[in-house]
Amino acid sequence: MLEAVKMRLTSKDAKGAMFTFEGKNIPDYVVLYFQSAFPDVEVVDADEEPVEIMKSDWFKEIESKTTPAESLKLLRTTFGYTQQQLADKVGITKQQISAMERGREPIGRKMAHRLANALGTSYKNLFW
Repeated sequence: MLEAVKMRLTSKDAKGAMFTFEGKNIPDYVVLYFQSAFPDVEVVDADEEPVEIMKSDWFKEIESKTTPAESLKLLRTTFGYTQQQLADKVGITKQQISAMERGREPIGRKMAHRLANALGTSYKNLFW
C-alpha cells in the first residue's frame, strides 16, 4: 500500500520540468510506469543515505584536478553553446574561446565575468 508520495518541481530547464517523487512503499508498477514514460528517470533507494557531493572525496579530487580551461568547456557544452555562439555573446573570436579551453590563453577575472554573464552563471564556476 502506498503510504506517501510527494511531487515537487525541482528545476526547469530547456528540456522542460523535472520532478522529484518521494515516498515510502511506492508500488513497483508506479516506478515501472515512470521508467517507461520518462527514459531519464532516476530511482534512488530510500535506504541509501544522501551524500553531500561537494564534501565527498571524489568531488574534492576532481575539483583539485579541474582547470579553468576545462571548466569553461564543460560550462559551454552544458549550456549548449558552440564556441562561435559563446564568442559572439562575449564579443571575442572563436579562436580566443578555443585557446582558453585548451589552456593556451589565460582566463582573467574580467574575462571570467564576461564569459559567466554570457553563460548565465557565476564567474566562480570557472575557477571552482
